[in-house]
Amino acid sequence: MKSKLWFVTVAVLIGVLLWLPSCARASVDLVAGSSHIANIVADLSDGRLKTRVLIPPGACPGTYDIKPGDIEALTKSKALLIHDYQQNMKNVTGAIEAARSPNLVIKVISVTGNWMVPSVQAEGVTKIAEVLAELDRENAALYRQRADERKKAVLAKGEEVKKRLQAANVGQVKVICAEKQAGFVKWAGFDVVATYGRPEELSVSQVAELVAKARQAGVVLVIDNLQSGATATSEAMAKDIGAVQVTISNFPGGLKGTESWEKALDRNVELLFEALAKVKK
Repeated sequence: MKSKLWFVTVAVLIGVLLWLPSCARASVDLVAGSSHIANIVADLSDGRLKTRVLIPPGACPGTYDIKPGDIEALTKSKALLIHDYQQNMKNVTGAIEAARSPNLVIKVISVTGNWMVPSVQAEGVTKIAEVLAELDRENAALYRQRADERKKAVLAKGEEVKKRLQAANVGQVKVICAEKQAGFVKWAGFDVVATYGRPEELSVSQVAELVAKARQAGVVLVIDNLQSGATATSEAMAKDIGAVQVTISNFPGGLKGTESWEKALDRNVELLFEALAKVKK
């Protein structure tokens, strides 16, 4: 009997020892409101900080349903870094309330514009570096140094891509696009005739008006936003206009093989060029 009890006790102790490291590994240094923020944190910290993304890159930031795992991550995190547009979103505020973590530090990254645009991305890098330096003063110099390096790389990448777009004469290409993509599409140099909101927000009369305006202007591309959801409306508009529909992403990781901002930028441009190649001459 004593031998059996000893065996059970040892088994329990081994289980506890195995469980403890897994709990330690489950801890999260930071929760990021988006893959943009997470991507920058990973780069600036040189992988030192473990970051979890609150809103998946392929989902709509405002309508994503928070999961229990997201709330659990917040309870184990030191800080939550979110975009300024996220601070009043019900899914984000609801997750913070559900986490009930009084020690959670919430930092709002205020940057105006589409983060796929190089200058906006560079500004985001600066703001995030300062937040990390404030949260972790011991490594402040590292964050600022790597921020300078990343900003230079981002702006250089932007110039490289812009030259490709200019060489393709996209300034002569008339398009309509989702409002959430307007900043990026205009930076790319396309002639944006009109923009439209989320599919569920568009009335039949608004769609008819967009189609008429696009036809009159000679629009050849309808550029939709991946994170806005269903593309049936933009595809139908493109068909009625006689244009080509294409969907691009506003976040790294939204499309396959685009885990970094640079790769997401390249893929967006590739998709736009592929769409242009389909335009009937």
